[in-house]
Amino acid sequence: MADLTNLMNPTSDDDASYTYNPSADEEQPHEDLLQEAPTFEEDDIIKNFEKIKTHFPAARIKKIMQSDEDIGKVAQATPVVVGRALEIFMANLLVISIKEAKKTGSKRISASHIRAAVENTEQFDFLIDAVDKYPPLKH
Repeated sequence: MADLTNLMNPTSDDDASYTYNPSADEEQPHEDLLQEAPTFEEDDIIKNFEKIKTHFPAARIKKIMQSDEDIGKVAQATPVVVGRALEIFMANLLVISIKEAKKTGSKRISASHIRAAVENTEQFDFLIDAVDKYPPLKH
């Protein structure tokens, strides 16, 4: 299991911002993620986390958290941890959406693919109401 300190204070390699490289699309560096089962165990989540190159800004997360009148002061580490959790969640949702897109032979992820990923993965059951407004995936 990853040390919480490492998750909150990533190494300098993790801080590098993502830059688009068209040749990287041809190599498909995340092909190993696409071969995994749609349910995520702790090791899978950690592996996806290590591949994340972009981060959500802690200041913005703190501002969103404090927009709720019931929330007073927020500890300094809280927005960082929430941001990391959000990154892991998004990575897992996208990996499963990519699998749905590949099943239909599509090269782009659409809202329908995300809806199919949510409907077919128990982990994302809490999102079913949010994706109902998008069209279902056509087989």
